[in-house]
Parts: sequence; C-alpha cells; structure tokens
Amino acid sequence: MLVAILLFAFLLVPTGADGEPKSYTVVAGKSRATFDASHPLGDFSGATEGVTGQLRLDPANISLGVAGSVTANPAGLRTDNARRDGDLRKTLETDRYGEIRFSAEEVKSSFPSLAEHTDVILRISGVLRIRGVERPTTWTARARLEGGMIWVRGETDLKLTDFGITPPNRFFLAVGDGVRAGFDLRLAPAE
Repeated sequence: MLVAILLFAFLLVPTGADGEPKSYTVVAGKSRATFDASHPLGDFSGATEGVTGQLRLDPANISLGVAGSVTANPAGLRTDNARRDGDLRKTLETDRYGEIRFSAEEVKSSFPSLAEHTDVILRISGVLRIRGVERPTTWTARARLEGGMIWVRGETDLKLTDFGITPPNRFFLAVGDGVRAGFDLRLAPAE
C-alpha cells in the first residue's frame, strides 16, 4: 500500500521537463530588425533580415523570465536609397562592429502565458549593444503562439548619441538623434 501511495504522489509531482524554460531559435528569413529615422528632407526606414539568436523561456509561464540574446547584422540594413545605405554602414562602422546585440534579462507580461490568436503585451528589458556601447533598454512588445512557434514584435525609442554615434549629416542637414528601433521575430523550438 505504501508503494502505491508513493507512486501516486510521485505521479502528481511535475517532472523537470514541466514548467522549465525551453530554448527557441530565431527563424532566418522570417525575422527582421527595423528602424525609423527622421531627416529634414523626409523621414526614412530601414530593415535587415540578418537576425539570429536564441532565447530561453516558458510560454506557459512567462513569469519564469527570459534569457538569451538576439543579434542583427548592421551591414545588412537597407533603406530605399543605396547612398544612404552606404552612409549608414559608415556611421555604424559595420566593418569594425559586425553586430547589434540585445541581451534579454527580464520580461513583464499582461498575462501569465502565451496563447494562440491572442496577443500578450510584454515589456522586455536587457542590454542593447550598438557599435560597442552598451545601454539598458526596454522594449514594448506583443507576442503570441503561432503554429508551434512564438511570434513577437516590439519597439523602443533610442538616441544615437547614447551609443556614441554622431547623427550623420549632408549639406548641413542632419538625421535626427531619435530613432525608433524595432523587431519582428519568429521563434522556433530549438532542436
């Protein structure tokens, strides 16, 4: 009888696989990093699909937190203007600094878990590194489950000068110091 009770009690206790964060990998070709910038002659946007990374989280229990990082290739950033793209690579010194990296440290959510067809609002905090300079950064995001994957999209406002970047200018007209950075990621379970 004691063996039966112990066996029953053992079955009620969650195993190590339940409730533990799982690894998710950024899906290439379905993920992108973006930015919106201002200029006196017209605002512009840019994006790269050169995004990689891995995050650990439990979509059934977001309160367990998030860990990991996402990296974007700044040399892959494209706007609708080839000359501006060259200026952007020069400003970001992409030959010297080959990545922009966000390391996630904390997540706060509007609901305790992710679900299909329902967006959950997130505040994701961590450290953003651009051109070798690291700054604490918080992203406002939304996430949901989509066919076994996690979709998450977020944005934050940055100042170029906070990262040691002088806003580029041409003919006395400078790009604004404020930039809205964003991401649109698909995360698949790591194998």
